Amino acid sequence: MRIAILGGTRFIGRAVVERLAAEGHELLVVHRGEHEPAGLPAVEHAHVDRHDGPALAAALTPFGVEGLVDISGMNAAAADAALDAVGASVKLVAISSGDVYRAYDGLHSERTTDGVPLTEESPLRERRFVDGPQYENLELEERYLPRGATVLRLGAVYGEHDYQRRFEFVLRRVRAGRKRIPVGSGQFLFSRVYVGDVATAVSLALSGDHRGTAFNVVEPVTAPYRLFAEQILAAAGASDVELVTVRDDLLPEDLSLTGALSQHLLMDSSKAHAVLGWAPADVSASLRRSVRWHLANPPSDGSDDFSADDAVLD
Repeated sequence: MRIAILGGTRFIGRAVVERLAAEGHELLVVHRGEHEPAGLPAVEHAHVDRHDGPALAAALTPFGVEGLVDISGMNAAAADAALDAVGASVKLVAISSGDVYRAYDGLHSERTTDGVPLTEESPLRERRFVDGPQYENLELEERYLPRGATVLRLGAVYGEHDYQRRFEFVLRRVRAGRKRIPVGSGQFLFSRVYVGDVATAVSLALSGDHRGTAFNVVEPVTAPYRLFAEQILAAAGASDVELVTVRDDLLPEDLSLTGALSQHLLMDSSKAHAVLGWAPADVSASLRRSVRWHLANPPSDGSDDFSADDAVLD
């Protein structure tokens, strides 16, 4: 299949490109040219601002696109530009997030709004979080689903090349040789998914016919945050590090997710299992692989200030 990928050079996009290239698809990676990391598969690139509809159409039309994977869709304007650039026969896959659910708003407004796990039928947010050229997955879905796209609602994505550094709340302390880490009650449930398993879901969505359907794509078992921290420590070979329970109001800011939160973000992926035929690979192996990469590739702006830890641990 001839597949255009909007945003295919960084974290999720990179994994998707690697997966689809390995499967033998002909790919066109559309991006602005700001990120050209080494090690990407040798596929065709088009340096285009995806918000420029005419320029995007000019890049996609001669390629003869049969499938479109939108990873960098930000809002209605971004989705409209992409949809206007392709014909009705093009198979569409759009990456969204569990932030479309009302529970996400509940978490950020310190309310408990919904029971969990969240299914694809759970209430969506009414409140919009952005105004202007920023991310709003509700707008993205409102454009793509009526056009027959398969929408993948992801949990917290982790893995190699994760620029959000979801393990850093533990690993920056491991790198510094810290032997005690303050944590809260650690019961928060936040569904996760490995980036390689996201690429698998994209491949399955392209190969099937699931028009106008949204799927939660998350691991079926979610460790509460304290156990998650313990799993990261074990994968890092740092099981001797002690997690010390402290009051939530004393937690350093980057450890706030280990405290007591108002609303869990636990998502149910049974529909993806049953309909897409999706299942994650070995989750333990994925975690170990991810931790190894993050230890070997520390962030350039990582902080070595642990005064907030010391203040609560002393």
